[in-house]
Amino acid sequence: MHKYKLLLAALVSLYLAGCAHPMNIRPDVDSLQPPATRIQKNVGLYVSPANHGLEVTTAGGGGDNVRYHPYADMETGLYKVLGNVFANVTVVNSPHDAAAIAQHSLNYIIEPTVTTNSSSSGIFTWMATDFTVMVSCRVSDAEGKDVTAVSATGIGKADSAEVRHDFSVAGERASRDALEKLQAAFLAAQALK
Repeated sequence: MHKYKLLLAALVSLYLAGCAHPMNIRPDVDSLQPPATRIQKNVGLYVSPANHGLEVTTAGGGGDNVRYHPYADMETGLYKVLGNVFANVTVVNSPHDAAAIAQHSLNYIIEPTVTTNSSSSGIFTWMATDFTVMVSCRVSDAEGKDVTAVSATGIGKADSAEVRHDFSVAGERASRDALEKLQAAFLAAQALK
């Protein structure tokens, strides 16, 4: 009997400690449509290697957590948004990549910061049903001087039935919402025109 009590206590401890389940927040970018007119400037997109490989853990449901790579998941979407907004976009190796700046006649370097948060209305499943993705982009000129900052916050929600079929749906919706708002914010930024 003592063995079973120890086993039960160990199982309860594991349950209470929770774990981090892998998911992604990669949005569907195919339907991100370009506007009628673009800003006629060339931009470089810079994501540091540390950020590109960054894994984040946030809350899920049932005491568990979810883990994902926000920059890697969002990079294609960020590139698409910048391609929709500006005349040309190039991925650069550093914010001071003189060769790329000269070769592509870059007017601006854009360095995003991605912050996320999640939670769940479910107490018996680990999947996150509520997600927030905040993207803030530092925009600097070819000499490295700050020009402006452009930011947007996306919200994604899913019900318990949806997340059972697609663990990532709330995060994907939040990323998509953030990118749509970010595109509009870039287009509205007078400092970039």
